[in-house]
Amino acid sequence: MLPKLLAGRRRKLMGLLVLSGVGMAALAGISAVLMTWMLGSGGRFPLPVTVGGLLLAGLGTGGLRAGERILAERLGQDYIHQIRVGLVEAGLVGDRGPSAGITIARTTNDLSSVRNWVAMGISPLAVGIPLILGTSVALWLLAPPLAIAVVVPLALMAATLALLAGPAYRRARALRRKRGKLAAHIADTVAASGAIRSAGGAEREVKQVNKIGWTVASAAVNRAVTAGWIRGAAAAAAALSGAAVAVVGTTQAVPTATVAGALTIVGIIAAPVSDMGRVIEYRQNFKAARRILGPALAAGAVAERPRQEPPERIGPRDSLVQISGLSGRTCDDTVPLRLLRRERIVVRSTDPAQSTDVVERMLGLRTDPGVQTMVAGVDLCAASGRDRRMLVGYAAASMVLERGTIARAVRYRRPELDAEEGSEALDKAGLSATVAALPDGERTRLKRGGEPLTISQRARLMVARASLGDPPLLVLNRIDAELDHEGRVMLRELVRSYPGVVILVPATAELEQVEADVDVQADAAAGAVASLPQDDEAESA
Repeated sequence: MLPKLLAGRRRKLMGLLVLSGVGMAALAGISAVLMTWMLGSGGRFPLPVTVGGLLLAGLGTGGLRAGERILAERLGQDYIHQIRVGLVEAGLVGDRGPSAGITIARTTNDLSSVRNWVAMGISPLAVGIPLILGTSVALWLLAPPLAIAVVVPLALMAATLALLAGPAYRRARALRRKRGKLAAHIADTVAASGAIRSAGGAEREVKQVNKIGWTVASAAVNRAVTAGWIRGAAAAAAALSGAAVAVVGTTQAVPTATVAGALTIVGIIAAPVSDMGRVIEYRQNFKAARRILGPALAAGAVAERPRQEPPERIGPRDSLVQISGLSGRTCDDTVPLRLLRRERIVVRSTDPAQSTDVVERMLGLRTDPGVQTMVAGVDLCAASGRDRRMLVGYAAASMVLERGTIARAVRYRRPELDAEEGSEALDKAGLSATVAALPDGERTRLKRGGEPLTISQRARLMVARASLGDPPLLVLNRIDAELDHEGRVMLRELVRSYPGVVILVPATAELEQVEADVDVQADAAAGAVASLPQDDEAESA
């Protein structure tokens, strides 16, 4: 479900739009009356006064139209901003977020459809309905036949738009599906550009993108055909209203001055009536986008969990890690793993994906109600982002660094710490000389996942960030695979001397030899099986 539109300050914006429509209706009525008096025999006011009144009414109408546009844009931007934040949150908190292409499509095409419906669909309705109703009343007061002459074309327009709404919706959905497929395909192709070039497949991939692109173009043209008929019907209704007033006025012997006043009203409502065609088009595009955005937002909704506050300052000496839900070979399944500071869990598997799955279930990054990890008395699954970054440091192979400076990257977990502590962490990871050699030092901005740092240097930076502040639990998931020999020596020393608990997933022989207090075997057949030394088992029991 999408957020409520009429919430917070958006209620006020919608109210102002409705008042704008009422104001324009009042000005249209005044203009019609002044026009009738001016053209009728024996005007009630001197000509300069009447002309001045018409001028002021025209300027007022223009000002209200300008205000309508500004209010509509504010309403639309406020609404899609809330949805955009929800989409990003859904991509970050879910076990498996959508692909980059799908996320980009949702935050561009689909949000544009929502914005168009709110700013150029709902807003014109909020203004146009009071305006059309108000001017219809004014026409009825001038001459009932003229009011009927205007209402009939509008009714025919409404019937035509209702018939075209269904095809417009279906074609909008088809176009959205094809655009999403194209965006995902392009994103995946660019991500795999190295493999494609090395296999000589660049030309083949370009042809594939060209093929999918033409299906998108065809779907867009099909949608435009329906949209064209919708807009044409609205424009025809606006034009026929004026013609109907002239015909009825002539055949019913309505005074010329009254007909002129009625035509003034028709001229004022012509633009809002034409907008009604776009409203239908935007509505169908919005409905198609809602089918995609609604489930995406729902998938990212985080269930309310009881908050648990950690101590103000958590140090390694206070750390205690307790993991329950892993089966054990040498201990009772009901006895959780308990680790004090300086103890090590080594997760081993022939399948890297399986070991990563086990580690991420331990950390609550993947949903598994059977596994619970307590760090310093706090359940990681129920911990807030602030609590988690104080409790856990995580570095894994293939992690992508966010955009920003090196100084921001190393202190990303603990932004409240001084810059000097970030520099010390870089020094411990062996990056001080590398960073100092860069033109902007620690203020160098990282782009495209970590450039200008090499892969090994990025891995060092991830280790520095994970260990910054000595969190009670440090998790190193195959990060050694991206380190050079000197980096692996650094990492081995870090694991040996780290004052807290370390969960290590080794990827190289140099880290395989790390002494473990608990061995966890992770494989698809047995799941995660923990093996404790006999003494530790007896103590735990």
